[in-house]
Amino acid sequence: MRGWKGGLAACLLALASSGAWAGNDLPGDSLYRLDAPLTTQRGDALKFSDLAGKPALITMFYGDCKLACPIVMEGVKSIIAALPARERDRATVLMVSLNPGADTPASLSHLAGEHGIRARNWLLAVGKSDEDTRGVAAALGIRYRRLDSGEINHSTRIVVTDPQGGIAASTEDIGPKPDPVVVKTLHALLK
Repeated sequence: MRGWKGGLAACLLALASSGAWAGNDLPGDSLYRLDAPLTTQRGDALKFSDLAGKPALITMFYGDCKLACPIVMEGVKSIIAALPARERDRATVLMVSLNPGADTPASLSHLAGEHGIRARNWLLAVGKSDEDTRGVAAALGIRYRRLDSGEINHSTRIVVTDPQGGIAASTEDIGPKPDPVVVKTLHALLK
């Protein structure tokens, strides 16, 4: 576990020194300092700093994925479903597209409808550029590459952030049962 944290810290420091960060009142390693402009499935502009002050469940996916991404989406749903009912609407979920060239607010809205995602606290978002998307992926510890077929080969990781944007817990387990550490951590942060 120490290896990915060291790499994350180095990535965050490099991005901070490059000027790609916002939110100077947040800790230096806060994901909420990432200045990657996003657009949600509702067409709203979103910045990571908009999440400051509340915990979030964050991951990445892409709309045309037929393998891992639907499983990731169901995994996130199972984490939220494992929370007490009064906390489910307070948990912010952010799923960022790995494919800004193809995913659009309209296609993400359609995808949200297909998966029964109607809650206001669920945000499917797409970045403005591949560069922004790569920065988000690096900060979350998600690796990906485009294949000649148009598919995207990617790792899966779901991250829980604390109200300051620090990584409080994460999982690469995307099975049907939610990771109990992730659920427990998110529950504690939402109390």
